[in-house]
Amino acid sequence: MDTKKAIAGAIIVASLLFSGFQIFTSTYGLMTALLQRSIHLSFTLVLVFLFFPSMKNSRATFLIDIPLILVTIASGIYLYVSFEDLMYRVGEPTQLDYLFGVATIVILIEATRRTVGYTMTLLGVFSLLYCFWGHLLPEPFGHSGRDIDRVLSQMFLSTEGIFGLPLGVAATYVFLFILFGSFMEKSGVGALFINLANAFTGKFAGGPAKIAIISSATVGMVSGSPVSDAATTGAFTIPLMKKVGYRPTLAAAFEAVASSGASLVPPVMGAGAFIMADITGVPYSTIIIHAIIPSIIFYAALMFVAGNEARKGHMKGLSDAEVPSKKDAVMNSLRLLIPLAILVFSLAVLRVSPLRAALFSTGIIIVTTLVYNYFKPELRVPIKDLVDALIVTPRKILVVSVACGTAGIIIGMLGLTGLGLKLSDILMTAAQGKLLLALIFAMIISLVLGMGLPPTACYIVMAVTAAPSLVQMGVPLLVAHFFVFMYCCYAPMTPPVALAAYTTAGIAGCDPFKAGLEAFRIGLSGFILPFMIIYGNPLLGFGSWYDILWSFASALVGVWMFSIVLVGWYRSKVNILWRILLAVGGLALVKPGLVTDLIGFIILALFLLTNLAVFRKKAAEPVAAE
Repeated sequence: MDTKKAIAGAIIVASLLFSGFQIFTSTYGLMTALLQRSIHLSFTLVLVFLFFPSMKNSRATFLIDIPLILVTIASGIYLYVSFEDLMYRVGEPTQLDYLFGVATIVILIEATRRTVGYTMTLLGVFSLLYCFWGHLLPEPFGHSGRDIDRVLSQMFLSTEGIFGLPLGVAATYVFLFILFGSFMEKSGVGALFINLANAFTGKFAGGPAKIAIISSATVGMVSGSPVSDAATTGAFTIPLMKKVGYRPTLAAAFEAVASSGASLVPPVMGAGAFIMADITGVPYSTIIIHAIIPSIIFYAALMFVAGNEARKGHMKGLSDAEVPSKKDAVMNSLRLLIPLAILVFSLAVLRVSPLRAALFSTGIIIVTTLVYNYFKPELRVPIKDLVDALIVTPRKILVVSVACGTAGIIIGMLGLTGLGLKLSDILMTAAQGKLLLALIFAMIISLVLGMGLPPTACYIVMAVTAAPSLVQMGVPLLVAHFFVFMYCCYAPMTPPVALAAYTTAGIAGCDPFKAGLEAFRIGLSGFILPFMIIYGNPLLGFGSWYDILWSFASALVGVWMFSIVLVGWYRSKVNILWRILLAVGGLALVKPGLVTDLIGFIILALFLLTNLAVFRKKAAEPVAAE
């Protein structure tokens, strides 16, 4: 018991120091990138070994984890103390550089195994092995070989390896936005947004599913973790969906898809927007503007499916007694809607630095919470919960930071050996110069990698491997990066390893694999969308305002048609022939173009006219019988 208390105390102290360091360096304590990232990683690794012991419930863990923690701290101190000296002997590591460099790399790989899993761990290990022994491989994979001096200098003594761009993003933007999300969470964001969504959609058919969609999109865009988002909001929304008649597998699927797509929602995009901005060189404010239309189409498609499923099952909305008044819901949610609105306004309109916007919005949360504590005691949030936000944030950043550190090893290897350019050539050769084939390959790789990696880490890998290939084939830079990023986000809802669906299946009490298949079915419109932005750039906000507006409107009609295809219902059961025709029409409308739009609208008009005639005939039958 004393051991557990000691570990808990160490976690609290380390977490508070970590949060304090991040806030300090984001405001007044600016530091050199290498130093700031190395200290961030040191805090991260210490907490990893405290949160993820080598052997649970055993004192023997101290024989392994305590030494790892001590070496981690020593390595961080060494880099800090000898930083100026390092700058004068770049490329000429000393014995101590070897010692702490190798130790840090080994410890990072072990931390990756404990937190992210074996996929990222093996990618990191193979990257290191490839640096040393890649010369043994035949062309086009072989290279001339790299000695330990070059590998160590790249990976440990520069910002081109472990302490590279991915870790830099995690140590700045990601941490502060997760801190913002933690304060939102501790202030009751889940219950408040569910209550708000309930007030506006609860009475409609499929209302509980729409509540799940809205609340998951809002909460998940900040958390950036489909699995944790699904677990958090799913605890409230899945029982509601089951209550009004949704099958358990369907309830689990809606929550999984809504949580997976949350990383597409601006302004935060689960930290993806920050990394995309740094990798592409496109301003952050520009990226979030381009993300607006795809995210609306994704969630509109999901809403359409939810409504059709509800009508097919003859479900009703919640009763008046179960739906709060809109006025009360809005007033109770203001203390969190105000900070969120300020965040969006600061980023999209004022174009304030993301760091400043996140810090300022977090401060607004604290102020509004204190005001509500005074004027609305029934909504009181204990001050202890706000302090807890500083403690829980480091726990949430661990997986992202460790994955980004190991991603730095992979990126360092690609730059050191030239494999990055070779992979682009290999992908282009395999695709035989055909863009469609290259897109399919990139999609498959993104989904497979995403099954074992968090969306952010998966995107980093794809951004430096597959995206450049697409750019070489003529795809605009930002479009190529959105393409791979979207599929990295979809992986948690993709069978056979649909982690978000497996999580929600546990809450719904259903078969995880069946929940994954349902998630794939109802989210199929989202899987088509990345191809549509490739062939129709206006869907990503490129082109004249008329092209953008028309493409957006026709795409919404297209995904509505596609929702009928996926459910097989519109007023009554839709036969297979009409479902095939509607699928063709829906795809035609989603793809911008005069001819495709004409095809889509003709099919839609024929379907509606036929359906209306059948509906009138059925309505007239009882009258005729009399």
